[in-house]
Amino acid sequence: MLNKNTLLKIKKFALKIDHDISFGGKSKGNRHLLRIVRVAKFLAKKTGADSLVVEAGAFLHDIALPSGNDYDYLRNKKIVRNVLKPFNLSRVELNSVAECVASHEGLVTPRTLEAKVVHDADVLEKSGILGIIRHTWKLTNFGKITPNNIRDEDIEEVFSHLHWRSRKIQTSIGRKINKYLDIYLTKKQAKEIIQEASEAAARGIITERIVASLLKGKTLSPSQKTMLKSQLDLSYLGKV
Repeated sequence: MLNKNTLLKIKKFALKIDHDISFGGKSKGNRHLLRIVRVAKFLAKKTGADSLVVEAGAFLHDIALPSGNDYDYLRNKKIVRNVLKPFNLSRVELNSVAECVASHEGLVTPRTLEAKVVHDADVLEKSGILGIIRHTWKLTNFGKITPNNIRDEDIEEVFSHLHWRSRKIQTSIGRKINKYLDIYLTKKQAKEIIQEASEAAARGIITERIVASLLKGKTLSPSQKTMLKSQLDLSYLGKV
């Protein structure tokens, strides 16, 4: 059954997969899952969703990444059910967590409140400047962006995906936060961010170190840096 002890085991397992197996270990040390869990628990409290299911779903939401495709709803459900077998969850718990994982990419409408919360937490991680960095990192490591040749089409692909994700937000609190995190960038700034993020991603540099570099650099204004920092430490949650 889902309890604190089970969640600790799920956390350890999920971080192992995320750091050592997904993207061939290039993402080792990143704190994406930890941020997603914090945001998801915040949303769960605001919406009344089951916090245990939400936490488990948030930790496991990217569990299908090592397979090379986490967009297939039915396949993802099968993967997470197999992964969860050793954790002795009830059938209801198993199905609830599986729905969170399978629907988090937004290709199907999440069927439960808990799945909507996990979905929105993942979208919020892809909001604002942090979202640009994270999606650029993913596209680079999937071979869809060439670091030394950032084209206008690449910039369009990044922003098109992020806008599409934001339109899929399921909860009112999620929409409120997404609006708060939205920040204007010039085309020059966007290209510089994507260029730096892509080059770093190709070298196996994680999101947090890319953010640190941008915070020290000249691409972003002081207010943009403040917003980006708040995305990384999640201090924005106290302002919405």
